[in-house]
Amino acid sequence: MKKNRNTCHLRGKVLSKSYRIMKLTFIMIMGFTLASFAEGRAQTERINFKIDRIPAEMVIQQLKELTHYRFLYNHEEIKQLPTKQIELKEATIEEVLQVFLAGSKLNYTIEDDVIIISPKLKKQPSQQVKAIRITGKVRDEQKQSLPGVTIQVKGTEFGAATDMNGTYTLSIPNNIGQNFTLVFSFVGMQTQEIAYTGKDTIDVVLRENVKAVDEVVVVGYGTTKQKDFTGSVSSVKTREIRDVPFISVDDALAGKASGVSVVKADGSPGGAVRIRIRGGASLLGTNDPLYVIDGIPTVVSDNYINGQSDITNPLEAANYGDDFNNSVEGAFSRGLNNLSGLNIADIESIDILKDASATAIYGSKAANGVVIITTKKGRKDTKPQLNLNYYIGFTNPIKEKVLNAEQYKSALKDAAQRFLTAREDAGKPMTGSQVEQAQRIINDPAFFGNADTDWLDLVLRTGTSQNVDVSVAGGGANSRYYTSLSYTGQDGTLIGTDFMRISGKISLDTDVSNYFRLYTNLNFGYTKNNITNGIYGQALTAPPTFSPYNEDGTYAALGDLNNDYRGYQNPLAVAAGTNRAKTYSFMGSVAGEVTFLKDFKFKSTVSINYNNYNQLNYVPSFVEVGGFYGREDSQGGMGTQAQSTVIDVFFENTLTYDKEFNENHRLNVLAGTSWEDHRKDYFSASGRGYPDDDYLNNLSSASIAANVKGSNPESRTSLLSFYVRANYVWKDRYLFTFTGRADASSKFAPDNQYGFFPSGAIAWRISEENFLNMVEWIDEIKVRASMGKTGTQSIGDHMWRTLYSPVSYGDKNALIPTQLGNDKIKWESTVQKDLGLDFSFMRGRLGGTFGYYHKVTDGTLLNMTPAPSSSYSTVVFNIAKIRNQGLEFDIHGDFIRKKDFRWTGNLNISRNVSKVLDINGGPFSDPNDRDAMNLGTSVVKEGEPLGLLYGRVATGIIKTQAQLEAAREEFSLWTIFDPYLNLGDIAYEYEDGFWKEDVIGHATPDFFGGYTNTINWNRFTLTALFTFSYGNDLIYQKDVSDSGMSSLANRGTRVLNHYSEDNTSSNRPRSMWATTYMLSSLNVYDASYLKLKTLSLSYNLPESICRKVRIKSASVYGTATNVFTITSYPGPDPEVSDDPTSVIGGGRDVSTYPTVKSYTFGIRINF
Repeated sequence: MKKNRNTCHLRGKVLSKSYRIMKLTFIMIMGFTLASFAEGRAQTERINFKIDRIPAEMVIQQLKELTHYRFLYNHEEIKQLPTKQIELKEATIEEVLQVFLAGSKLNYTIEDDVIIISPKLKKQPSQQVKAIRITGKVRDEQKQSLPGVTIQVKGTEFGAATDMNGTYTLSIPNNIGQNFTLVFSFVGMQTQEIAYTGKDTIDVVLRENVKAVDEVVVVGYGTTKQKDFTGSVSSVKTREIRDVPFISVDDALAGKASGVSVVKADGSPGGAVRIRIRGGASLLGTNDPLYVIDGIPTVVSDNYINGQSDITNPLEAANYGDDFNNSVEGAFSRGLNNLSGLNIADIESIDILKDASATAIYGSKAANGVVIITTKKGRKDTKPQLNLNYYIGFTNPIKEKVLNAEQYKSALKDAAQRFLTAREDAGKPMTGSQVEQAQRIINDPAFFGNADTDWLDLVLRTGTSQNVDVSVAGGGANSRYYTSLSYTGQDGTLIGTDFMRISGKISLDTDVSNYFRLYTNLNFGYTKNNITNGIYGQALTAPPTFSPYNEDGTYAALGDLNNDYRGYQNPLAVAAGTNRAKTYSFMGSVAGEVTFLKDFKFKSTVSINYNNYNQLNYVPSFVEVGGFYGREDSQGGMGTQAQSTVIDVFFENTLTYDKEFNENHRLNVLAGTSWEDHRKDYFSASGRGYPDDDYLNNLSSASIAANVKGSNPESRTSLLSFYVRANYVWKDRYLFTFTGRADASSKFAPDNQYGFFPSGAIAWRISEENFLNMVEWIDEIKVRASMGKTGTQSIGDHMWRTLYSPVSYGDKNALIPTQLGNDKIKWESTVQKDLGLDFSFMRGRLGGTFGYYHKVTDGTLLNMTPAPSSSYSTVVFNIAKIRNQGLEFDIHGDFIRKKDFRWTGNLNISRNVSKVLDINGGPFSDPNDRDAMNLGTSVVKEGEPLGLLYGRVATGIIKTQAQLEAAREEFSLWTIFDPYLNLGDIAYEYEDGFWKEDVIGHATPDFFGGYTNTINWNRFTLTALFTFSYGNDLIYQKDVSDSGMSSLANRGTRVLNHYSEDNTSSNRPRSMWATTYMLSSLNVYDASYLKLKTLSLSYNLPESICRKVRIKSASVYGTATNVFTITSYPGPDPEVSDDPTSVIGGGRDVSTYPTVKSYTFGIRINF
């Protein structure tokens, strides 16, 4: 029982330094190696070119396919070119362009491999003519150089264009005068006019023209223009989250998209996030969306492997929660996130598909929505760019307030005296252990220790975090590359907890020829989590009158509280345990794409998603573990080592036909097939009786094998799919989409393996009609409607089979029945209807989306209880039916748009209403035990929404004699079950002579959303994200025990405000020793809130400074998270969840890990 000591501090520093050196060396080698692929360019290409009166833009498209050149041009100017009949053989690109542009007012210039087509400009004056010479550089809002920008003297034909570096030189003859205006124009950007004021250098930043740019969104197996999209999609701008220290991408989605509810479970570093897209409906499977990362499907999963080393959770045990023995398992479920292996800095775009028209292409996986994540790639004809980002941060816990030693003693004596008085008034004998202990509390000065220990101060700390990521990107004429490596380390605010990640990415795209292209994409990650095991709950309840250590340095006991079955223990002793998880992840794909017959593309892809999980748990010999009756001895220490491996292999083939027949007809058809093979295995071993807690605590040192289990493979399933999607656009205003997918899964019986998931959508771009297209302030008005069917197959394997499991009985092998099969079960299917309105006004100054959806999930899998004679406890049926419907509103606008000042805002508000239409039976809390004698804290009830909170129904506090008499009359057995019932006690509703238990709250909000506010001034950018939720309730689980000093465990300061003769206005019950406080509606609080979630300030360094230190650009930034919260909720933070995976529960604050405020400072450098 000795304190842990860190004996490896110096060695850790040396290893850390060596590791950083090796990491940077690796980065440089990889960067320069991949850069070598960028070399090479065909300088003297000759082509055979033949066209017959086709639109000019199609001519350019053919030239792109026949050559290595890119083109920059204005679409409107190109559309004005007449059609021609051209036939040239063995011609250079210059010869083709001369014929193509002959007789027009357009000219071309070639900068490296970029051809810029722009209006013919009058030649600039010769050097002999005295002229005004102006130079400058043109960039976009991200400070990227813009080649091909036209600069023209307004009202004349004098002008120039920027080169590949965005620079220009313009000479203007004196006869023009000094009062002229320069016009800067570029396709996709707002034209800018600048009056000449005598300056020789004029640098310009062009802003995006929302109306002119056809924004591209990523959809299943491809991309499409926003204007041609008929579904519902939300895109998250990565530039708004890049300066915020989010560990996982799902956490970064909070407040960013309508219809998407995001709640981080607690303050665990790298922990789990509860995310729901338009509600959830699966009672046995997952309700998290499908994540598609670079085309590879990924599902959030709980990797925790249950051993036999869990610890009793005193907050659950003392407050009558759901599960007493879940300190470790609960911490792992909230502390692990298999998306945390992906570095957000590597992400290029995030698109959230919400309706059936958008998600049906993923068929049986898409009922919960789809999040498509596309990582970064290199760019063609770009010099190598080295990007470095580093930040350091500090996190502070938002902690509970508990009693100090004096408050604790006073409150306990007050409760003990009230108990003795009540017992005497009730005529009860003044004997027994409870009476004796109460008398000792009041009369024995030696009963309390002499310490004044702040246990929270001992287990909490200021956490630190560091991150460094380096990337190299570039490309040549025929190849593009991107490679990165990053390190993230974060110390938790609870001692013994931390998160570490090493991740990297390699992307290489190669144009083997004009018609054949190869793609290689590799993402890898390693994460290590040290998870808490309940020390925060122990610190909240440990009496402050005891010291943490004995005189000999061993961990001290907590007096009489150490004998309590509810598992109160010395928090520092519990912290000496080990709970570690390591995850190795790899996602890679190789694809080949062939273009043929001009309009067809065939792509074949092989992908792999590999995940290896390792878990280590150790409970020291001086710490007790959980048992059937509460705490029990760990028998010399108990340890578990476990590992699991999941491998998903995908083979996909797609054929795309993309044809623009003329200006009135466009057709895009995608057809494909995919095959997925899923394999999983695991192994776990637990042992007891270790000779030493510090060193000899590996599994090989255990004297007793407590539990050994494993399976290889544990499961293996496959999925075969065929899909098609067709998009047709008529007159650029009438849009039609059809999608169909057929899936065949081995998870179901042969007769039910196949499912078909169709969808259809239409849209009308009203703004393109003749009666509106001349209205200049209207950019876009589009009405859309869709209907489709998606499914869910995230259920257990082989649930349709009757299974037997091997066991050992009397040293003999045996088989026992464990699962009753049902070969009639099939897919959970969701039919969704969607209506939407998309709008954009005043060149993007104001835009947004309004949507309504209605989705019904039928055939939801749920357990039923068969006859006892079957020897089975449950059997699965497709019997439940759940509906979700709601409204979404998203609006964004530019409040001020000036040269050096811009103020923008984006507001989204969502409302989702669920209803359980059918569960074929009464209410339940656990879908795997529908006939449980007692219900938990959350229930599913037919005719009611999901997210119901359950407990005793209370009406307040008994404050008058009349209320007391009424309560005693309704509760006729009060003398037996509540003999001390009196003024100041809780007033309950009663049913059939007992306390009524019913719905006491709703965990789902009436509406929720977020507001992003961005201000750009000169080189400064200030971004604030507010998130809000209204109308949701939260069970404050700790508040149950904080109702009174009923035991020796410490309490929160709220217990001081109890009802008494001197405080009759209090709405909290009187505090009394040896009284059982049960969860009631008094412990359910309105958890509505408005939170400043993140606040970021960045500054871009001036170019003059960057040039001096020979860097391209640099910025510094600072970010604060969880800055403040406006709420009436009495706990530290209303934005928490005890079960992030469940659609039934998740509506409790269980105080297992405090949420945090963080402050981060960083620098970003581009070379």
